[in-house]
Amino acid sequence: MKKLICSLITALIVAASAIAVPVSYNETDPANWSDMSYVQVPVYKILDSKEGYVVIYAKKAYGVGQTIIPKKWALGSKDEPAKLKIRTIGSGKLKPYLTVVKKGGEFHHVILTVHTNKSDSSWGVVGRGVHLDVDKDVLEDLEL
Repeated sequence: MKKLICSLITALIVAASAIAVPVSYNETDPANWSDMSYVQVPVYKILDSKEGYVVIYAKKAYGVGQTIIPKKWALGSKDEPAKLKIRTIGSGKLKPYLTVVKKGGEFHHVILTVHTNKSDSSWGVVGRGVHLDVDKDVLEDLEL
């Protein structure tokens, strides 16, 4: 009896899924496209200071670039969400990277994916007496 009931329920589920009408979603329709985009770059070094982070990253073709990310961007409010999000990399062979998210072509926020252990080789410290220019509201376009 139990086998019969289980067989009937299974047959009902299979039949229902076979005749279910899929939701019409057309991914080629521009109305369904997001206006958000992102750029990811590998990070060679993150220099920590009191005001912010100096991130030294790899360019796509060759060479390195540098940008400054203020620490105050990590603080968000109801009116304005945080512009800096820090994600941690678990133990493994993953290297740090930087993700710049744009909405409508304008800077929205930046995600810094790093090792939490500050003794990792990807971390460093800005030299004493060096003041960073952290009075900015958006991250300039990265030189790729």
